[in-house]
Amino acid sequence: MDKQQSSISKNIVSEIISLKKKFETSDNIEMIQEIQDNIRKIEEAMNKKSEQTRNELRALSRKLKTLKSSAKRPNDQNERDFNDLIIKHEREKLVTALEATLETLQNELYQLEHTNVEDLVLPKQDAISLQLHIYRSLGIQFFEDQDTHKLKARVEGPDGVHTVFVDDRHSQHFIANYLWELSTGPN
Repeated sequence: MDKQQSSISKNIVSEIISLKKKFETSDNIEMIQEIQDNIRKIEEAMNKKSEQTRNELRALSRKLKTLKSSAKRPNDQNERDFNDLIIKHEREKLVTALEATLETLQNELYQLEHTNVEDLVLPKQDAISLQLHIYRSLGIQFFEDQDTHKLKARVEGPDGVHTVFVDDRHSQHFIANYLWELSTGPN
């Protein structure tokens, strides 16, 4: 049993040694120290940069104070001349803008005066256009026959679509009644 116990204790000791090697903390301690050193270096660099920025700001503040103290207020005559110059410049800008507006308005007036209002608003032969519009709303369309070059009317009515010649052989009254009869159907 002593041999067996001795063998077991050697195995236990060897296991403990191998476990101890697996859980060595010296590597971790070195890594933590390296991280702390890096953090300290970063803080030092940031503090140094911050101090440089503060020094630059102080120098710029001193320079600004110097420039402010060395700048002198213009005397009353210079100030009046400066104000007169500004007023003159503003007046010139206003005159230029007014001249451009005046020129634009004159061009528009000229165009309006030389435009025939009837040509823009009223179509030529207004009565004929109105009649054609009424005919179309009733389902009557006029067109030229390609073979005979005579006027034809296509009438859509309840009995179907009819095509008829429109010529001078019949009176306007007869043609109107005939087209009406075709578009509305027999009474």
